[in-house]
Amino acid sequence: MLGLSFVELIELFIKVLIFPGTLFSLLFSIIVIWFERKFLARMHLRIGPLHVGPFNRLGLFQPIADFLKLVQKEIITPSKANNFLYRLMPMLAAFLSALSIAFIPYALDPSGGYWVIFYTPLSLLVILVILTAKPFIMVGAGWAANNKYCTIGALRAAFQLLAYEIPIVLSLVGIVIVARSFDLAKIVEAQSSVWLIILQPIGFIVILIGMMAELLRRPFDIPLAEQEVVFGWPTEYTGVQFALVMVSEYFDLCVTASLITILFLGGWSGPAIPLLHDISPMLSGIFWFLLKMAVITVIIIMGRGVFPRLRIDQLLESGWTILIPFAIIQILITLATAQWWLPLIGG
Repeated sequence: MLGLSFVELIELFIKVLIFPGTLFSLLFSIIVIWFERKFLARMHLRIGPLHVGPFNRLGLFQPIADFLKLVQKEIITPSKANNFLYRLMPMLAAFLSALSIAFIPYALDPSGGYWVIFYTPLSLLVILVILTAKPFIMVGAGWAANNKYCTIGALRAAFQLLAYEIPIVLSLVGIVIVARSFDLAKIVEAQSSVWLIILQPIGFIVILIGMMAELLRRPFDIPLAEQEVVFGWPTEYTGVQFALVMVSEYFDLCVTASLITILFLGGWSGPAIPLLHDISPMLSGIFWFLLKMAVITVIIIMGRGVFPRLRIDQLLESGWTILIPFAIIQILITLATAQWWLPLIGG
């Protein structure tokens, strides 16, 4: 198969099926859904899920119960919907969200490479291309449903993602200048002495806010505003189709947290963890990666419990008139201070 040896084939199956592939993505989604409910409940002085699963009053299996409930529900297709596009879009949303994970390196491989499903020196560009396809899915789903709430939500999503993709790309320019590469693994290696969150603090804030808007997380959940458009572009979806839409959201959260960890927090770099490092240095690197990723995930989730939803005019104005100038300022600062930060990364 593709000229791989038996050991390489086993390693590929582990990467695809266990980590960082299918099993890890699903476990991340399940754990984060449960954690988000409990965490926000504590912030709002509510209770959160309690009864489903082991350990008294934790509700650990509530996300699994919800998924099983959705799988058993009837799939209802609106009578005037475009059947082909309407049924295709949830599958495409989940597929594209999961596809991005294939290009993210999570640790150094013992063989000298990287623990990634598919390595390419243009991994950052590939993930950006995949992320820019998401608005087309939302618009396609909103149009195919032939429902005014779906259409309005889809158009809101298109306006929002366009307004926030540009500052994200501009902020990534500063990172590429520093690391001199589009390779996510090389970007991590460029932070062996100092993390880019120190050299690029404005870029970090712009990308964090921009990624929250890309995820449609509050306060940027205008395309899904329940009080205005029911649930936006996925309003008509039921059963397993709705489950795919929700899973794609948490796959995107996994990709976003992983990207920010790589771009600004040094990826897998960190002190050796004695027990894990003794077994394999790769395990120590994975520990630090997952820990940093968890911190970013909590910060993103906090936005839902702390901030009120923005209006569409406020959101678009912030993207075009605030984040884009800040991203350009970060590029100019990066170029102006190159003589000081180049020695820090061995340049």
